[in-house]
Amino acid sequence: MKRINSLIIGQGIAGTMVAYQLQQRGLSIMVIDSGKINTASRIAAGMFSSISGKRKTFDVEMFTKQKFAIGNFRMIEKLLGVKFLREENIIQLFHSEKEKTETLERMKDENFSAQIELKNSHIKNIKDEHGSIAIKNSGWIDCELMLKAYRNYLIENNSFSIDNFKYDELEIKEDFLRYKDFEATNIIFCEGYQKRKNPFFENEHIIPCKGDVITLKHANHRNKKILKRSNYFLIPTNEETVKAGSTYLWSNDDEQLNESHGIEIKNKVDEIFSDEFEIINHQTAIRPTTKNREVIAKQHSLYKNMFMLNGLGTKGIIQAPFYANYITEMIKIK
Repeated sequence: MKRINSLIIGQGIAGTMVAYQLQQRGLSIMVIDSGKINTASRIAAGMFSSISGKRKTFDVEMFTKQKFAIGNFRMIEKLLGVKFLREENIIQLFHSEKEKTETLERMKDENFSAQIELKNSHIKNIKDEHGSIAIKNSGWIDCELMLKAYRNYLIENNSFSIDNFKYDELEIKEDFLRYKDFEATNIIFCEGYQKRKNPFFENEHIIPCKGDVITLKHANHRNKKILKRSNYFLIPTNEETVKAGSTYLWSNDDEQLNESHGIEIKNKVDEIFSDEFEIINHQTAIRPTTKNREVIAKQHSLYKNMFMLNGLGTKGIIQAPFYANYITEMIKIK
């Protein structure tokens, strides 16, 4: 029987950040993950921006979380010896004159205007009839690379197990929990959409939001900029390929890939570029969201050694480090 401080169920962005925070505090862990390939964390765009939302607003609280997240990711890069964080401006293309007028009107707000560069994107072969702005303090994280690298780190430290967690095999004792060959002081559920099967947090409701991303190829495409228009994004991943997305199908828990959703994204890309792209990969997954977009970061009401981090939604890459730290502090002082 192996004795550890914490069992972490799920190695998405939430579980990875909880693992990192606990390990930084010198606490022993074991991460249990199903090994599923297409999850919301693994296919996530990983974009972050100081300006967000349909109304393109600057949120001081979210910006504080973003700075905290970037600091964490820089330290993880150093720990793993892997570069997965890219900080650069995002080019926001206006889809209408109305959107352009409304956005430029917000330049009267000093907090907003401090995040904006008023210049045309000057990207070849782009259809930019309404103009664009550059959003500072932005960038993207290669989530797939980060999660894979951290998994390898966990494996090297004998802290990872591929397993479909079975709730009925969890024994809850007064001072510890037992699961198969492990005895743990705490357990943290970071299951994403799979939380729907969790019997311990039945009152916490996750709303599924299906999303698709595609990888496109064009041998002569040389765009190096992250582009965004409405709800769609385009991220250059190497010299010939770009990642594009995303769809937002609320209250949809169908995990089957629908080809039409990939075509929908490609059509949006075609509205921006005169280049012809070829779809070489299409992925779909279910995002875990909540009714009021409130993150679930809490201790169980009865079992004080049981915690949950979930519902990170569409801003998971920025929210995860902050709330993982919050959970870890609860464990530390418990």
